Amino acid sequence: MDPIILFGAGLASVAAIALVLGLRAFAFAPRDAVLERAKRVTRAPASEAGPVAPEEGAAWESLLGSLGGLARPKEANEMGRVRKTLVHAGIRDEHAVETFFGAKMALALALGGGLLVSSALLPAPIPRVRMLVIVLLSVGFYAPNVWLQARVQSRQTALARSLADTLDLIVTCVEAGLGLDAALARIAREIELSAPELASELRQTTMEIHAGVARAAAFRRLAERTGVEELRVLSAIVIQTEMFGTAVGQALRTHAASMRTRRSHRAEEKAATASVKMMLPLIACILPSLFCVILGPAIVRIVTSLSPALRHPS
Repeated sequence: MDPIILFGAGLASVAAIALVLGLRAFAFAPRDAVLERAKRVTRAPASEAGPVAPEEGAAWESLLGSLGGLARPKEANEMGRVRKTLVHAGIRDEHAVETFFGAKMALALALGGGLLVSSALLPAPIPRVRMLVIVLLSVGFYAPNVWLQARVQSRQTALARSLADTLDLIVTCVEAGLGLDAALARIAREIELSAPELASELRQTTMEIHAGVARAAAFRRLAERTGVEELRVLSAIVIQTEMFGTAVGQALRTHAASMRTRRSHRAEEKAATASVKMMLPLIACILPSLFCVILGPAIVRIVTSLSPALRHPS
């Protein structure tokens, strides 16, 4: 057998095992280690709390991290950009960057090596297998980037959609007499089912404030963690209210109203562009069928009428 195929088969096997086990560890691992440890501390007294067990799947994260070392960029700016994108997606593990690049390498090797193995096992080799292997290597390496961007976009959209209603609840609690920190903690519990992403972020912000972080710094970290423009504006409003001593409830109510106005403007903009977006499916799918229904019988009659004259020209 071709040694290249044997080498590719070995790489594909190792990469597939590492990818499956790494994804399993990622799926069952806690998404936010700080929140999980805080929950364990609050559930059990300090005397009953034993030593923290090692996180499940650490060995597979190490394996993926060793694979990721082959594709890890050397520039610190690129590493910082990837880490920031992972944080925006809600992935805040300490070794998230190494695991991400390891998953990219594992997926690329699994797809490319799998094609080589399939070509070796088939009775007839796949034509242009090396070109297809290069294509699959590229697809496997860049597909996690597409998945990560889609996850970031989905999470930021969910945060932005639930923020206006959450601000109304916070304003109600503040005007009822609660402080801003207590209102954040209360609303984080109330919106756990309807907006779990925003509830998690508010819970972490509340825990940071209780741990001694300044409120302005905690809200600034909230905006940096999520990358949502509305939360960035919210952090600026909270900082300004602390600096100038203005009413927090009125500022939050005004911000919620402006968010709803912007959301309605975005909806009107999308509605205005709907007719333009419908032109492509209309031209590609509906008009050909309409032409066939309308002109089909006429074309059949014309062909039927002219076929005798064409067969027996005078």
